[in-house]
Amino acid sequence: MLLSGDCSSGSRVGFPVLLRTSSSKIAFYSQTMMVYFPDATYGDYLAVGLAIVFLALAVAQVFFHFVGIFYVKLCMYRKPTNVLRDEMPGVSILKPLCGVDSNLQPNLESYFQLSYPRFELLICIQDEEDEAIKVVRPLMEKYPHVDARLFIGGSKVGINPKVNNMLPGYKASKYDIIMISDSGISVSPDTLTEMVSRMSPTVGMVHGLPFVRDRAGFSSTLDKVYFGGAHARMYITACVFGVNCVSGMLNIVRKSILEEAGGLVEFAKYISEDYYMGIAVLKSGFKQRLSLFPAMQNSGSASLASFRKRMVRWTMVRISTVPVTLIGEPIMECLVLGVAVSWAVYHLFSWDPCIIFICHTLLWFILDYFQLKVLQRGPLNFTKVDYALAWFYREIMFIFYFLEGALSQTVTWRTGTYRLRWGGYLEEC
Repeated sequence: MLLSGDCSSGSRVGFPVLLRTSSSKIAFYSQTMMVYFPDATYGDYLAVGLAIVFLALAVAQVFFHFVGIFYVKLCMYRKPTNVLRDEMPGVSILKPLCGVDSNLQPNLESYFQLSYPRFELLICIQDEEDEAIKVVRPLMEKYPHVDARLFIGGSKVGINPKVNNMLPGYKASKYDIIMISDSGISVSPDTLTEMVSRMSPTVGMVHGLPFVRDRAGFSSTLDKVYFGGAHARMYITACVFGVNCVSGMLNIVRKSILEEAGGLVEFAKYISEDYYMGIAVLKSGFKQRLSLFPAMQNSGSASLASFRKRMVRWTMVRISTVPVTLIGEPIMECLVLGVAVSWAVYHLFSWDPCIIFICHTLLWFILDYFQLKVLQRGPLNFTKVDYALAWFYREIMFIFYFLEGALSQTVTWRTGTYRLRWGGYLEEC
């Protein structure tokens, strides 16, 4: 930006003319390709700069939509070819369980039905009185050919209850490739084959994109709309650009990498052990890869209350782990960014902010629907009206969930209540 001498109306700044405002303080003259700032203040400069940033964020978010849509369309759901089954490495599957819901039995049984040549299923339960034991034992008897073992009691090595529960199974694992899968995840017979086929010599972790199986009810529709739209968009974009965003729902990782980082015990001090496992993989010089099969959630206890608790807890985890979330996440959401963009366009071009807000929201609404459709790979089990209700419900409630998470001091997780510290650290209350 070049400044010339003073003129009668103020300083003259050489600048490509792209904008015009209704303010009397700042005028842009395209005839001379120069910008005159008669009585401009630092606040005026700041407002213009902020407006440009908001517009850039809006463009970036639309770009992220298309990244997500085309990635799913072009890359996902491709079964591995030319797989030499006899040469595939063994896999130790860690399956931590806590409690029972109506879908635990079919979810767990899907692991017994994996069409993978060599794996062991290590089922971990903390409490010897847990009803999940009554689900596990009949399945072990039904599939005697599966190398399955049950570990009860866990091992108290840190604060994270999931890590404590998994530790005996982890210590007993006999393969270098470890799969960690939550109790609410259901897999197809080819899931493990596909994930291992992505584990090239330079890859240390393969993780699944969280999605949701078809279930009845508005709360289940809400789950699917969120995980198939807003969550999928940002998760895929982060993976494409190499940003660590590992979800612990379903992933495979090299045990040797975890051991080099201090073993599973090292991650027991964090609430988001999955995220820090991803960091350990990158620090070791290995890459992460996104599985071409989603991690299919199939919980039998979906409700609006559980969705709220989950969103609030995840907000707390993200703020604790990545503090910039406190500022960056709200402005990347549809309605918040829509308000910012509407102000920006009005400030720069004097266009009707209401029209801009409606167009912005409608564009996101449509693009999220396309994202959901390509990820679903078939007809949705709800109507477009159901989609609209769930989509607007999530977008409107986001700000309340975020504020609750940002202002909360403690988090209830599994059977305990914990206090979060900066850096993702946990403390027992």
